[in-house]
Amino acid sequence: MTHVGHLFDGSAGWEQRVGVSQLIDGLPRDRYVNSLIAIDPAAGTSLRWLKQPVDLLPRFYGIASLAAPVVARFVAQQRIDVIHAWGIGAAVPARALPRIPLVVQLFDPSTAVREVKRVRALARPSTFAVACGSEIVRRRLIEGGLDPELAVVIRPGVDFSLINRCRRGSLREELGLTWDESVAIVPEPVTRAGGQFDAAYAVAIHHHLSGGTRVIVPGTSREQRRISRFTDTLPLSSALVMPGDRHPFEELLAVSDVLLVTPRGDISTTSIAWAMAAGVAVIGTAVHSIAEMIASNVNGLLFKQVPAQSMIASIIGLLQDRASQEKTRETARGQAYEVFGLRRYVEQTARLYENVLSRAAPGEGITDSAIDI
Repeated sequence: MTHVGHLFDGSAGWEQRVGVSQLIDGLPRDRYVNSLIAIDPAAGTSLRWLKQPVDLLPRFYGIASLAAPVVARFVAQQRIDVIHAWGIGAAVPARALPRIPLVVQLFDPSTAVREVKRVRALARPSTFAVACGSEIVRRRLIEGGLDPELAVVIRPGVDFSLINRCRRGSLREELGLTWDESVAIVPEPVTRAGGQFDAAYAVAIHHHLSGGTRVIVPGTSREQRRISRFTDTLPLSSALVMPGDRHPFEELLAVSDVLLVTPRGDISTTSIAWAMAAGVAVIGTAVHSIAEMIASNVNGLLFKQVPAQSMIASIIGLLQDRASQEKTRETARGQAYEVFGLRRYVEQTARLYENVLSRAAPGEGITDSAIDI
């Protein structure tokens, strides 16, 4: 029996929650035990949708490394065999546990660039691995000096049955949306760097001029409130749907028609995987992380950014192109079945645990599902 300790910090969001939930449900219960541990109270808030309780082991003064002693005691008491850290901050206390194999989960390439020095400091020759949610994350780590053998690409899994339940359910009506409207959604978390402000503003203008288009802005972040205040002053607020934290992001995405991913730099692309699986058209900027998954006019619609120029006109133009959106949906959905299978995600993660426990090469027996099709 292998006991996995899933360790979270304040950066935990919907991707981490969905990923660990899939592992808890999918890993064979006669072979794996899972414990959920948070070193930041904010993680407990983000993980509240999980069925399994989260043990809070608070860090002192907000410093991740100061959580090491209490984490070490918990690991010893629970006899945890391998730590799966769902964030760099969560991985830091594990430095005090050099004999416990460590897997670090990374979805966001910008985090990989920013934190690569800490990742290198955590790395161990035979009991360490980074599970990268995309090839661009792995590439950024290697460019920053991490040993390529320690970074393994495991694509996120998508729950197709959940998507189908949501689309057959009443969530869209609960949000005050009709099936006659075109409903766009922006990724969570909503941040200044994520470009959600421009995306929401573009939909609001399109709704004001033509009608029939709304946009869901999820969560309760500072940027979400900024978008709300801005549209209220114009006024364009009728285009916005602000469900707050009442519904998980993946469910909101499943009942949408368009995903707008419009950052000016690389971002995590898990939301794109779910959009492809749900038949939600993807409209985005042609940054490296998005272009890794989306080929324009094939499985999504991309546009190039022009420095110092607004992207609003480009977004509106693609929102109006309903024919191209429809054409790309079916291609994207077929690809999602091949690349983002839930069983494959669970099996590959289990294999990664086995590799670090046995001191084998982390990537042994694991292939990138985007290539191996």
